[in-house]
Amino acid sequence: MKQCVTPEEAMPIREKLLASFDSGKSVTLDFQQIELVTTAFLNVLIGMLYEKYSSQELNKLLKFENLTGGIAIRIKKVADNAKLFYENREQFDKDVDSILYGDN
Repeated sequence: MKQCVTPEEAMPIREKLLASFDSGKSVTLDFQQIELVTTAFLNVLIGMLYEKYSSQELNKLLKFENLTGGIAIRIKKVADNAKLFYENREQFDKDVDSILYGDN
């Protein structure tokens, strides 16, 4: 069984994605024979891309092949959460500070 589990496993792939995108090249991620993918892995691989690239850019640059239903759902969830986070990062930081340290 091939697995994509830890954030550390995602980092080298993410670096290759960034290098390709920075060169204007699109990439297709093929999930053939991948049986398990965690959100921790996908947060690093895909979620963090939204810090640098818009949804429109990523729709042009990043394609997927051979996704199972479960993997597709996880990718969508990670992408949706990343969009919300990076679009509202300042408010997110304020909310976290308020929760951790109380309202000042």
